[in-house]
Amino acid sequence: MPRFRYRAANSQGHRVSGELTAANDIDLDLRLRRMGLMLVRARLARRRALFPGQRITRRDLISFCFHIQQIARTNASLLEGLKDLVAGADNTRFRDLLILIVDDLEGGKLLSEALAAHPDVFDRVFLALVRAAEKSDQIETVFARLETRLKQQDELQTELTRLLIYPSITALAVLAAGGVMLFYLTPRLATLIVSLNLPMPFATRLLISLSELARQHLPWLLSLLLVAMVGVHLAVRHSSPLAERMDGFLLRLPSIGPALKKHALARVSSLLALLLQSGVGLLEALSAGADSAGNRVISRKINGAAQQIAAGGGISDSLRRQDLLPPLVLRMVLTGENNGALPEALENVAWFYQRDARETITRALKLLEPGLAALLGLLLALLLLAVFLPVYQIIGELPL
Repeated sequence: MPRFRYRAANSQGHRVSGELTAANDIDLDLRLRRMGLMLVRARLARRRALFPGQRITRRDLISFCFHIQQIARTNASLLEGLKDLVAGADNTRFRDLLILIVDDLEGGKLLSEALAAHPDVFDRVFLALVRAAEKSDQIETVFARLETRLKQQDELQTELTRLLIYPSITALAVLAAGGVMLFYLTPRLATLIVSLNLPMPFATRLLISLSELARQHLPWLLSLLLVAMVGVHLAVRHSSPLAERMDGFLLRLPSIGPALKKHALARVSSLLALLLQSGVGLLEALSAGADSAGNRVISRKINGAAQQIAAGGGISDSLRRQDLLPPLVLRMVLTGENNGALPEALENVAWFYQRDARETITRALKLLEPGLAALLGLLLALLLLAVFLPVYQIIGELPL
């Protein structure tokens, strides 16, 4: 169906705008009227801009889970509760998504079916949990777990962003200092030394050579690098074997690889525990967890373990054959499997990997900070050495 960009007014007369999928103008008007909005103007939406103004964020999903909990707690109508959420949504994209969900619910679909129509927003784990909640009539409990999971992800992202602030500023300072030195100061220094017909010290000759090399070759080298990056991205995107090789290469990188693996296993373990606690079957949970791993090598190994479990193998034994977990973690899984407490064991595994991954990332960033500071100091020292040595020579040539 086509997508329309609309402008409408609510019952208080406030103007609202957004985009919505509808069969035609009449269908669009009917959908907006169900939401208590009066259509003012509509036109076919153009293709999405390269940098859209708004997008559906994790905080929007947290708000969605919270409101579903409140609706279930008060035994209110899900349809009416979502309509109230539409009226209070500030994000236009999220509001348009809610309008589509409400429209599907009015058409007789279940909540999980309405959410499944938007896989770019609700992943397989989210949908599996909602389906399990509908079967077990535990909407409030499951959405509380979903809210907790999303909050943990948001806190982890915030912490990682905070840790990256100082290294990013230092890296920008290094690049800025290097650019000013190579493209502005060094050419003027070379002109001064040549005009005075003085011999150049080694540091000055090195700096001038680097400046000439950068000014002559850096533009086309950067263009070539950009083309290569775009080519690799397209190749990885359209070739599953190449994408898996790239993911395997990332896992083998020093320091970075172990941190990526621990972070992926922490996410998968946490999701498996959440799914099993909510009543999702083990094989379905493994399949959904594999899709959420974020690394194709790890996803393939989890799916391989699921196939062995489906063939009658034990959980810990199947994971051991995939060479995915260390012996200590396998022992934790085996203990939970034997005691009938697999979700709790997986929660312990997730805590173990989350702590280890956080410590690994923090340690790597702490090593990166002094390295960048040392590089910045080295650039400044080279600049001062290259500038002041010719100045001292000029002073030495002056008659006393």
